[in-house]
Amino acid sequence: MTTEVLERESRLFKSLLEVLPDPFFVLNCKGEILQVNSKGSELLGYAPETLQGKAFIDLIASEDLRVFHEGFEKMGQGLTLFLNLRVIHHLKEEIPVVCSGSLRGEAYWISLKDLREKIRMMEEKEKVKQMLMEVTRERDQYAKELQVMRDLMREKTREVEKMKEEAILLSYTDDLTGIYNHRFFIHQLTLEVERQKRYASPLSLLMIDIDYFKHYNDHNGHLAGDEALKGIALRIQHGVRQSDIVARYGGEEFVAILVNTGKDQAIEIAERVRKIVAEASFPNEKEQPNGDLTVSIGVATFAPPVSTLTDLIRAADNALYRAKRAGRNRVEG
Repeated sequence: MTTEVLERESRLFKSLLEVLPDPFFVLNCKGEILQVNSKGSELLGYAPETLQGKAFIDLIASEDLRVFHEGFEKMGQGLTLFLNLRVIHHLKEEIPVVCSGSLRGEAYWISLKDLREKIRMMEEKEKVKQMLMEVTRERDQYAKELQVMRDLMREKTREVEKMKEEAILLSYTDDLTGIYNHRFFIHQLTLEVERQKRYASPLSLLMIDIDYFKHYNDHNGHLAGDEALKGIALRIQHGVRQSDIVARYGGEEFVAILVNTGKDQAIEIAERVRKIVAEASFPNEKEQPNGDLTVSIGVATFAPPVSTLTDLIRAADNALYRAKRAGRNRVEG
C-alpha cells in the first residue's frame, strides 16, 4: 500500500472520528490512548497530544476502576462493553458517563456519553413532578391557576418541539447548497449499512468531485464558485432518484447514497448525473482546462470485500481517484 493511500486512509479515519457526536477513543492492547476526537478532549479538558499515550484507566474514578478493568478484559474476549462510570476531568471533576466499547482488530474502540445534562434534566423533572403533586393536593383551591399552567406547559412544549425540529434540520443542512451536510451523510450511511446487514438489501455510494474546481474558483472568484457549487448540487439531485440521499461531503466533493441499488444500476445513475452536469451551462466554463465544468464520479457497492461503512467510503473514493487519473468527466466503479 502506497504512502499516499495510507495518508488518505488516515485522513479519512480522522475525519470520521471528528463527525462522531460523542467522545471517542481508540486504545491499543495495553489500554493506552492511540487516538481521540475533539469531543473526547473537550470532555476531559486535555489537549489531544496530552491524551495520546496515556492509559485510559488513569482517567477513571477510583471507585469505578474494578468494574472498568473487568469490562476491559471482557472486551478482549470479544464482548461489547456497556457500563456506567465516572471519568476524571483534568480539574479533578468526576463526570458521569455511559461507556461503551468493543475490540476492533487489534484496537479497542471506546465511546463515552456525558450524563451530566441528562442527570440535570432528571433532577429538574423531579422538581417539576414534586411541584405538580403539591398543586394537585391544592387543586380545589387553585383549579383555575392549575389549568392555566397546563395550557402554558402544552404551548411551551409545542414551541420547544418546533425549535428542536428546526435545530435538527439546520444541523443536518449545508449552509451554502441547502442539501444535506457531511454530518447527516455519516449518520444516514451508518443507518443504511446496518439495515443492509440485517436485510441484505443492495446499497451503493457515489463519490462525486467537480473537475478542476480550484481553477474555476481562481479564475472566476469565490462568488462564482459558490454559485457553481449550488448549481451542481441541484443537478446531482435531478440526476438521482427521490429515494436517494445527496449530501455535500466537503469542499467541491458530493456524495449520494443509493438505497436498494446494485452496482449496475448505480453506474447508470452515476452516468446520468455526469451527463446532466456536463450538459449544463455555467459562466466562463469554456476557460476550464477541459473546456467544460464537469464532474468525476466513483461508484462503490456494499458487497464483499466491502463489509463496513469505512470500506464503502474508501472504495468509492478509490474509484473516484481512478476516474480522475483516467482523464476526468467519467464514471469509474
